[in-house]
Amino acid sequence: MRTWLMKRNCSFSPKQVGMFYVSIVCFSLLVATYFLLIGVWMVIIFTTIEILALTIALYVYTRHALDYEKITIVGKQLLFERSWGGKLQQHEFNTVWTKVISTGKADRDIALKSANQEVIIGFFVGVNEREKFQKELQQYLGV
Repeated sequence: MRTWLMKRNCSFSPKQVGMFYVSIVCFSLLVATYFLLIGVWMVIIFTTIEILALTIALYVYTRHALDYEKITIVGKQLLFERSWGGKLQQHEFNTVWTKVISTGKADRDIALKSANQEVIIGFFVGVNEREKFQKELQQYLGV
């Protein structure tokens, strides 16, 4: 059995994102409240827009923070699993009939191909490591 797990390199854990969000919202509301108390009421409008924009940005970030690709080879069976934005895709291949090909596209140039099924892989593999990954995976296929 051989497994490759490729995932995003996220700088914030979910707990850190939550703490960051709470601290920014509290500070922004504190500043807006001060200006509201001295009579500058328009600041609360811009603070609301700022908090809304931050909420949307962090929501998008958290939807994709846990994305991954997983390739597992067990005997003659290759299982490919991709989680993208909380949606899970799974594909099953026979290692004897499957090969790794380059699609020629610059950003995602690796694919698994078997008969009429082709799945682009390697989204989380660095550009410098793609050739090495492709050769390593090819060693387990066609056997």
